[in-house]
Amino acid sequence: MSEEESYEFVKNTLKEEGIQPYEPSELETIHSIEQCINCGLCINHCPVVSAVGVDRFAGPRSIAVEFSRTPPEFWCTGDHVYLCTGCGTCREVCPNNVDIPEIVNIIRARIFTQRPDLVPDALHAQNAIIHEHNLAFEPWEDIEDKNASRDMRLERLNLPFYKERIKKDAKVLFYPGCQAEERAQEVREAGKIILEYFDVDYTLLEELSCCGMPSRLIGDHEQAEILAKLLKEKIDSLGVQAVVTTCAGCTSNLTSVVNSHGWQLPTYHMLEYLVEEIGLDRIKDAVRQQKQPEEIVVTVHDPCHLIRHTSRQVMRYALDILEIMDGVRVDEESAHDSCCGGGGLVARHSPDVAKRVVDENVRAISGTEGKRVVTPCPLCTAQIEDNLFRNGIDIDVEDLSVFIARRLAEKED
Repeated sequence: MSEEESYEFVKNTLKEEGIQPYEPSELETIHSIEQCINCGLCINHCPVVSAVGVDRFAGPRSIAVEFSRTPPEFWCTGDHVYLCTGCGTCREVCPNNVDIPEIVNIIRARIFTQRPDLVPDALHAQNAIIHEHNLAFEPWEDIEDKNASRDMRLERLNLPFYKERIKKDAKVLFYPGCQAEERAQEVREAGKIILEYFDVDYTLLEELSCCGMPSRLIGDHEQAEILAKLLKEKIDSLGVQAVVTTCAGCTSNLTSVVNSHGWQLPTYHMLEYLVEEIGLDRIKDAVRQQKQPEEIVVTVHDPCHLIRHTSRQVMRYALDILEIMDGVRVDEESAHDSCCGGGGLVARHSPDVAKRVVDENVRAISGTEGKRVVTPCPLCTAQIEDNLFRNGIDIDVEDLSVFIARRLAEKED
């Protein structure tokens, strides 16, 4: 029997026993568990544990302990592994950098393959949408209704509409993400406005497809790979040199996919692209005011997918941009870098948990002088806005790309 035949024999035997071998790409994460010293810092800092207690969510350390079991017993974590928002706080505070967010993804993938009955029904419904449409949200049935909704949003925000730009060999692909494509259309349009204003040579996809992050969070890694391959084919056909996105989740996921697949394709959040490629001097000229503006006090929310999965530098850029805007003052709230509760798809299947997590943000925001919350993430925007409204708090929430687009001065001829 050859080595290849032996490997296939062992693999089939393991499959019969309900054991799924680790992929080479998973081994570094697997070995990181050995570095856990049971200090408990991850439990003390976990926003979900803080919100609902260890009786409802046993916490990051418990997930790591369950992961040390034999593979057929992964489903023992099924009652709490889906309550992890994937915020990454546990990894950030861990003295030995145990990668619990990725451990959660690996466990969810095993459960999805071996015990799909333990996957929350709402995630199965989400997965069905992704398989049918290659998007995380069900698309509008009537394109005219979608365009009417877009136009209404732009009119309310006093923003212009630019025609779709789809071309080959552009410098940049603007990738707004599923939520901005189908729900928060003002974010997609704001991204176009900003790129148009600074004369960026960009293109959109003729038909957007998901970056694959929701599939990974559900545990359907096979579909995530299919979506990554599909997106790469579209990117290659356009011949772009970089990707710019207005979605925090897309930024972190695409960065991870690009690195793991060796695509050699720089991926930027819009804030990164503005500061690093456009420059603060040009931005300052763009947001200048012709007359003394009325002061607005804002507070800033930091998306987990930027500060913990991409780079905290992105949010420093956000503050740099806000600082040079006439009439804008930032009042920092105490929970600005605390999870909004919407990550990990928790808000889809356990909205009560997500609400209790975001309550900390709501309390902190209420304690500021801010009249508007700005955040560079459509998911955080929706989550915080909904809960401020439910609590009867009269504070607006705006995606930061929209906030910037609304403050661009008229271009000189």
